[in-house]
Amino acid sequence: MLPRRALAAALVSLALLAAAPRPAEAHALVLESSPRADEVLPSSPGRILLRFNSRLEKGLSMVTLTGPTGRPIPLPVAAADPSPNHLVVPVPPLEPGRYVVRWKVLSADGHVTERAFRFTVAPAH
Repeated sequence: MLPRRALAAALVSLALLAAAPRPAEAHALVLESSPRADEVLPSSPGRILLRFNSRLEKGLSMVTLTGPTGRPIPLPVAAADPSPNHLVVPVPPLEPGRYVVRWKVLSADGHVTERAFRFTVAPAH
């Protein structure tokens, strides 16, 4: 059996380890998007907004939109957005159909992340 002092020291050490700060998530993940994933829109959006959980290197990040024709459309990332964790992408008028937004970003800590989501522009009635 451990002496009381050694046991107390071990318990204090374990408590300190459990309370120690852990490294932050190294990958930029989307916390919010507009349009939202799988959203059906009544008309073409004027922009795509992506809000991430970390600061981005916007000059080295990209967004591509693929529509019903299957041809990818590279979209310019708006550098004017002052928020370090947002990407704002102007979108040309879109025809009705299903679209895939693909993004590839470089977070400020140097990690690259890429993902995709879909949205639909509904036909006019």
